[in-house]
Amino acid sequence: MAAKSSLVSRQRSIEIKVNRLFTFGCSFTQYWRWPTWADCAGHQRDHYENWGLCGAGNHYIFNSLIECNQRNHLGPGDQVLIMWTNTSREDRYVRDRWLEGGNIYWGTELGDDYVRRFACERGYLIRDLALMAAASDLLQHWRCHWRWFSMSPLSQTNSENQLGENTLLLPQQDADVRDLYRTVLDRMLPSVLETVFSGSWFSGQGIPDSYNDSRRDFHPTPVEHVRYLDAVAPDLVAPAARVWMQDCEKLARAGDLAWQQPNRPEIRL
Repeated sequence: MAAKSSLVSRQRSIEIKVNRLFTFGCSFTQYWRWPTWADCAGHQRDHYENWGLCGAGNHYIFNSLIECNQRNHLGPGDQVLIMWTNTSREDRYVRDRWLEGGNIYWGTELGDDYVRRFACERGYLIRDLALMAAASDLLQHWRCHWRWFSMSPLSQTNSENQLGENTLLLPQQDADVRDLYRTVLDRMLPSVLETVFSGSWFSGQGIPDSYNDSRRDFHPTPVEHVRYLDAVAPDLVAPAARVWMQDCEKLARAGDLAWQQPNRPEIRL
């Protein structure tokens, strides 16, 4: 944790001059109900594209980063912000769109039998950390300004992060995988689960779920998204953006926020 704290301190002291902002992630980055940390960072920016997708996994996030570069030729004048998600997600492009599968343990079109046979924590970790290592090399090659966030700490298992597991598989050792990709994990700033929810998704009151108002929506509220940036990247929160996010929170709690997910690229594979 000391290493991460020093990383945050160094990043706070850097004044980044960029022309374009591109963000990537899952529903913690692009949400259909209200603005996220990405929208806060992109508020009033001259050029801002949010490539996040609800239910997306790290495979999609990596793919969208590559597609974004093919379309925009990322370089020194650009800022790339990625919030990696949990590993237990499987992304598929079928016919004309990415399927929004979400956490495989919380019910997907793949079915329970598929999960029992093929969901493997070690396999997911090997896959995703390799993608992150490739993303790191590419971002350095493109020489753009970039930072990595995360929904939950990738130093822990999905079970430890209260995100499920395949109970039919024997406990698997994965310390060797994390050791192999230690330099990749060290680039990650503290997660939303750690900073906003204090290690438990059930902390805080949140905003009622849109489908069942007796349950809370576990996505961070607009103000919680600002709280996250304040903790790990305060330079991304402009005063006007802070006020805007507070206003969005009030409207969302009252059920009066008309949110249309702005800034998503129109032309997508």
